[in-house]
Amino acid sequence: MATKTTAKPAAKAAAKPAAKPAPAVKEAKEVKEVHELAWTEGKGWAVKRQGSDKVIKYFKTKIEGTEYIVKVAGNQGTRVVIKLKNGKYQKFENAMRALSYAKEAKDPD
Repeated sequence: MATKTTAKPAAKAAAKPAAKPAPAVKEAKEVKEVHELAWTEGKGWAVKRQGSDKVIKYFKTKIEGTEYIVKVAGNQGTRVVIKLKNGKYQKFENAMRALSYAKEAKDPD
């Protein structure tokens, strides 16, 4: 008995459309839920969100900046970080103690 071999048609290559290149995505900086008070040379004490380059407000004295940052952080429910002029971080308790001393000296009873 003779066997018939039938030729199978070649599998068609699925023609896929060329993949579109992914759009360029700008890498956004992670802005944290922290407000930062830091010294800016020539401009004074700057209040900004940590991780952001945009300054919210400048102050001549650290006491004014501390008062403002505590108020803003309380309204927005964020934490406060204070950097000294040398770049080291100050403990928040020490900053609040200094703020209370300054208020007492300003308003003697």
